[in-house]
Parts: sequence; C-alpha cells; structure tokens
Amino acid sequence: MKINITKATLLEGIQIISTGISSRTTVSILHNFLIEAKKGKLKLVRTDMEMATVHFVPAEIEQEGTITVPLKEFSDIIKNLADDKEITLYSDESNKFHIKSGKSKFWVIGTPGSEYPAIPEVEHTNSLSLDPLRLQKMIEKTAFSASTQETRYILNGLLWNNMSDKFEIVATDGGRLAVATHDALPGSQEFKVIIPTKVLNEVCRYIGIAKPDKDAKIEVNVGKNQVSFMMNETTFISRLIEGNFPNYNQVIPTKKNITFDVFTKELLASTRRAALCAGEFGSVVKYKVENNVLTVTSNSQNMDFSDELPVDYKLEAFDAAFKPQYIIDVLKNIQTEKVSFSFVNSSQPVLMEPVGELSFKYVIMPMRA
Repeated sequence: MKINITKATLLEGIQIISTGISSRTTVSILHNFLIEAKKGKLKLVRTDMEMATVHFVPAEIEQEGTITVPLKEFSDIIKNLADDKEITLYSDESNKFHIKSGKSKFWVIGTPGSEYPAIPEVEHTNSLSLDPLRLQKMIEKTAFSASTQETRYILNGLLWNNMSDKFEIVATDGGRLAVATHDALPGSQEFKVIIPTKVLNEVCRYIGIAKPDKDAKIEVNVGKNQVSFMMNETTFISRLIEGNFPNYNQVIPTKKNITFDVFTKELLASTRRAALCAGEFGSVVKYKVENNVLTVTSNSQNMDFSDELPVDYKLEAFDAAFKPQYIIDVLKNIQTEKVSFSFVNSSQPVLMEPVGELSFKYVIMPMRA
C-alpha cells in the first residue's frame, strides 16, 4: 500500500472514527483501526464488536492495499506533523506502516488487514430517510434520560417506535421518561427496536461535524439484529439491544388536575441554586404552588434555601418533591420561553412539556420529601 494525503483530510477521518468505541478490551487488535486503500479512496474502519464506524476520505492511491495500525499512536503522530506538508503512507512486507511528511519519518507496527474483525454488510430491508438535524435534536433531547447502569441493559438504549401515524424516540432510566415525536414516515414499515445510546451519541456528534445543509438526508436501515446510519461518506453500524422496552404510554399522565406554566430559564436557575443545598444522597427539591407563586425550597443538615417565582395559579395549594438533577436535565433541553407542569396528584409523575412545542414530553417520578 502507498498513498498520499493531506493532514487536514486524514485528521478529520481519524476524528470521525476515533470516539465512541470502547477501549476496555483485552483483544489487542481492537486497539487498532483498519486502513484500506482502494479505487481512489481511503477507507477507515473502527469497531469494538458492538458498533463500527466506516468512513471514506479522498487520497492519491499509488498502490492499493490494507493494514491495521494502533489508533492512538497513529493519531498522535499525525497531529504533530507539519500542517503544510503532504503525508505519504506506505506499508512494507513486515507490516511496518511508514509515515513520511517533509523530513519527518515514522513507522509503527501494524497487522494484516485480513486479521481485523469483519464488518457486517448494511441491511437495506427497512430504510428511513430523515432530516439529520431533526434526528439530532430528537436524540439529544431524549438520550439524557436513558440509563447508564450496566445492570439495566435494556434501558441503556433508546426505543425507536415507528407507527402508522407517528414516529417516536423514547428514553427512560426508570425514574424519568423522555419522548420525542415525529410526523408519520410515509413508505416505511412499522417497527419497534432498541438502539444503544452509544451509537446514537456518535451519530449526533458526526452530524455536528458534518454540518449538513437543509436538504441533506441521513439514511437509517433497521435490520433484524442491527441498525445502520449512512450520510455522505460515513456509516455507523450497531447491534440492536434485545428485550422488551417498558410500556411507556402507561407512565404518561392523561389527566391534568393541576397545571401551571413557569419561565424555563428562571426555574432552571432556581433549581440549580436549590440543588446546592439539597445534599448529595437522597437529595430532593420541593416545589409548592399557591396564590400565583411557585416556591422552590431545599435543605440539608447545614444548609437551607428558598426562592419564589411568579406563576398563574389560583387553585388550592399544591406541593411535590423531585430529584433536582432530573428537573435540571429537562429544563436544560427545553428551548421555549415557558415550560408547562401537569399533575394528577403529588404522588404520581409530573408531565413537563415545552409551551408551544408539541414534539417533546418529559415525565418524572416524584420523591418523598
């Protein structure tokens, strides 16, 4: 193999494939990535056996070939090369991978490309074409509610529920729930799958790097055991999570006995202040609404806090308590001026909705004060 490429092009490719892949492995070759030079393009591949990233970059191919090289060492070398010099990469018969830029020369030990794990072919049996920026927004405004505990594996992913009348992305960790709703996707099959949060975070990161225009599309292919995301020269492939996602519709309150709206930024700031006094373990923040005033309070062994915010509420006094970080996470992801709170009673979950934005719903279980 022998290729010529610019530093900027190579670094961008490395950046796209370098994160999101678990480094906690005892399989040495998984610390490497695959380089394949073929048909005027350089193919970069990284996998941890659960997800894989495939990215193509333009390069001048003098000799086709394939090899795997250690990602960290290779990345560190490329970052420290001169910006204005073209890079020449080539491998020899002993699997040394040579890196030349100006007068600077390196080599690293690689392994034959044939030893790298095979990446599954993309299944095109059930395809969706989505606006990448809309998809990014749906993921980012729900993924924070997914579980990060390895013991709750099913909840370590987001449910994608494609129905005849709408498409929803749902996340929960058992104490909170986030739902993003999209209009029906004409021509697509109905499905319900759980996609690991890890690959969805990588898709969002890539969309941020790619900066797609308003007419761009991302192709999503849902197979029996895998899902893929394809945009431009990049493909993400991941296993699906097997199991039954909780029946989230049962959790969403259908009655709204108590409702009020409050300014999003003001409540976010007040809840953050309250969290400072709530203590670390079993911390709660209390919210009481009465006579057009929302009172926010918290206390711990050595601290106490109270604040008042204006609301339009003239019914009987009502109070509830919540884990402050749950409230903060929702408010950070609401972009509307006001947020609506709806309760059945103080012992049942609260429904939080951005006022004027119908695409997102958040449900949080109350805490004992």
